[in-house]
Amino acid sequence: MKFFDTLETRDPEQRERELFAALPKQVAHAMQHAAAFADLYNGVDAKQVNSRAALASLPVIRKHE
Repeated sequence: MKFFDTLETRDPEQRERELFAALPKQVAHAMQHAAAFADLYNGVDAKQVNSRAALASLPVIRKHE
């Protein structure tokens, strides 16, 4: 019986590479489709959010914001 799909059982390094490769698109989507993210991430270049360090540099946004 298979419990996990192939995305969940990838090599950890491959998984991280692929997730960080997809992250800029997700950040850009949030900025384009949610005014709050556009305001809070003002000045952020979504294409540059592609590493742990870049992700850590984004402001933390709380639900009430």
